[in-house]
Amino acid sequence: MIKKTIVKIFGFFLTFFLIISCEKNNDLKVNLSIENINKKFPQLKANKKVPENEFKFEKSLRNGEFNFEIQLYSQPEGFKERNQIIVLINSKNEVYSIPLFANKYKDYWEFPNDKLIPNVTKINTTFTKQINSAIDSLVPNSDRRKERKSYIIINEILTSVLNCKNIQEKDSAMVYKTLRMNYDIPDEDSDSALIRLRKNYELMKPEWHPGEYYINYNCYFDERYARIYQLNFVGNKIKIKTYRMDYGDHLMYL
Repeated sequence: MIKKTIVKIFGFFLTFFLIISCEKNNDLKVNLSIENINKKFPQLKANKKVPENEFKFEKSLRNGEFNFEIQLYSQPEGFKERNQIIVLINSKNEVYSIPLFANKYKDYWEFPNDKLIPNVTKINTTFTKQINSAIDSLVPNSDRRKERKSYIIINEILTSVLNCKNIQEKDSAMVYKTLRMNYDIPDEDSDSALIRLRKNYELMKPEWHPGEYYINYNCYFDERYARIYQLNFVGNKIKIKTYRMDYGDHLMYL
């Protein structure tokens, strides 16, 4: 009896030790991934004299069906040109980080009907490319469409982690009339910005109903960062069109 009790206690502590070790190992992988992406994209910390660990953990979501986790790391509230990082972790504890840049990095978001801001360093990659690289690294090719895993991951990122709203035809007026002021980009004429919104809506509308791949409405409004993401699937790849909903405006006080 005593021997069985000792074995049970030993087994409990062994299991506990393995769990703690695994969690620490995962934390190290995540920290290394964030460190590497900061080195790869120095624009994430451009013009900021801050410590390396400036990106603070904000939230985490775990999907039990496909056994993957999504973590969100953000710079503190109030940061000018506030950036974020999405961290994906698959069932094998493999990690991939995706940068979420501020709207001034227009080449990254591929905003249509827009012009790049002079003197802003280009990122030389895009949100679409980064999403697909993450999926290629973490999700077996056989799982893409068969188990709709790519869609589930990107839908969880947009709705559960970034709190985007899936928009429909009844939201049309909001799409082409809603402007958010942005103090971190050069001033823009509000009338010209509204024309841009209307042109964006005309691009968005024909593809609003993709008619396949589990999506009825494929546009998601990120109110916090004034962006609309539109998803399209081409084979095993995801194409994300991103539309900017803000305009540069600096209030002047006498």
